[in-house]
Amino acid sequence: MKIFRPITVPLILLLLSAGMCTFLLATTYGHRQSATFAGAERKIDWIAENGRSGHPSTRPTVLTSAEWNAYLNEGGVTLPEGVSSVHLTTDPAVVHGDAEVDFDQLTANRTRKNPLLQLFTGKHHVTVTAQAAASNGIGTVRVESVQFDGLEIPRMALEYFCNRYLRPKYGNAYGMDSTFRLHSHIDTAILGADKVTITQR
Repeated sequence: MKIFRPITVPLILLLLSAGMCTFLLATTYGHRQSATFAGAERKIDWIAENGRSGHPSTRPTVLTSAEWNAYLNEGGVTLPEGVSSVHLTTDPAVVHGDAEVDFDQLTANRTRKNPLLQLFTGKHHVTVTAQAAASNGIGTVRVESVQFDGLEIPRMALEYFCNRYLRPKYGNAYGMDSTFRLHSHIDTAILGADKVTITQR
């Protein structure tokens, strides 16, 4: 089992941005993987290796949506119980994500006693739109909207869910508005049309 590179969690957080996005764990699996997955892995390995250098190359690395989606869904990361079929697209400075989420598995049914958390039960198709950027080694994400099966979820309920389940387990970088330090000497990560351009220094 291969240890997941430290760069990948903040990088994928920048891409995924919200809710189910922040549950990524630090291991990989030996599943059968596509050539697109292999391309993504080579780039992520290069970013990690370059970040360990005393004088990192400033040559940009470009990851495409096809590459990061292959990496997410073919064993590049371990998603939690209940989260599957994660798919991301990007526009300049904007992330669009969707996934299938079984909240009963995700929360081990702990939401049932709180009326405000009743939305976070059962299986839902979750879609997320967020603003995302990274500069000077700092990533920022602001979740704009989250929908369950096409219905928008009130921000107050989402913030309560993040505070109740995400921040206690994963820290203050995980929520509706997040700021986090990038690893591996990443300076900027610029989102474009279904790509992210990463520069180290």
